[in-house]
Amino acid sequence: MKYQTLVKLLGRSQDDPDVCHWRRRRDASALVANIRAKQGHEGWFPCMPWMHIHKYYFHRLLEIGYDIKDDTVRRTAEQLLDYQLPDGGYMHPTGSRVNTPDPRKGWAACMTGYVTKALMDLGLKNRPQVRKALGVMLNSQNFDGGWICQQGGPCVDESNCIISGTPWILVCLAQARLISHDSAIAKKAVAMFGRFKKDIICHGYMHDRCYRCDESLILPSLHGLGMSKQHPLFKDLLKSLIDKQQSDGSWLFRGNRSAWYTTEVVKVLRENIS
Repeated sequence: MKYQTLVKLLGRSQDDPDVCHWRRRRDASALVANIRAKQGHEGWFPCMPWMHIHKYYFHRLLEIGYDIKDDTVRRTAEQLLDYQLPDGGYMHPTGSRVNTPDPRKGWAACMTGYVTKALMDLGLKNRPQVRKALGVMLNSQNFDGGWICQQGGPCVDESNCIISGTPWILVCLAQARLISHDSAIAKKAVAMFGRFKKDIICHGYMHDRCYRCDESLILPSLHGLGMSKQHPLFKDLLKSLIDKQQSDGSWLFRGNRSAWYTTEVVKVLRENIS
């Protein structure tokens, strides 16, 4: 994370001596070597892209600064582009190994959201598969304002909406400029976040790195929608995030100090504190 801190937070150039030092340390680290060793020859990781109970290997590489120019990242991105239901969504594999997507099982809103967001961040937003994924998101909002996991069967429980795909899908649609703060889709989603604001502030549904619904994930989506920073939801979530800073300057993730989560929070705060 030191490399990312220098580059993403402090704006250092790639030829900066400290950046070069920490980039070399990152590339030679056991973490990166372990991730690369786990990748199959076609680009898959074990049980990918069903990553809730795994280590999010692909996302970890993106978090520490690798991009589409990296061979490991590129191979995985290409496989994810191909692993898609006909309507554009993504589903969880049902076995220990990756299986062929089954349209009868429906799509998973959470996985569709965080996989599509990763592909967009890699500069692939104009690829046909990404546009299809955005299209299915745009046209499948639940009546209560959220997006639910169709793969799990019929469900209208709001809590399932908010802890699954809603934050990821909203940030994807905002980043793609398909919705804005005054669109009906955004208004319904924001209203649902408002209904669950106390729960979001209290625990953020933090199951793991991607399966969560906390201030650091919702605020970027609100910002992307062009919401006023004076909006009550925006102000309350921002204040909550700031207040959660620990005495040593860090932020906790699931009760533990986390360099990754602290970096995520600082990026959000830099974008949203004027």
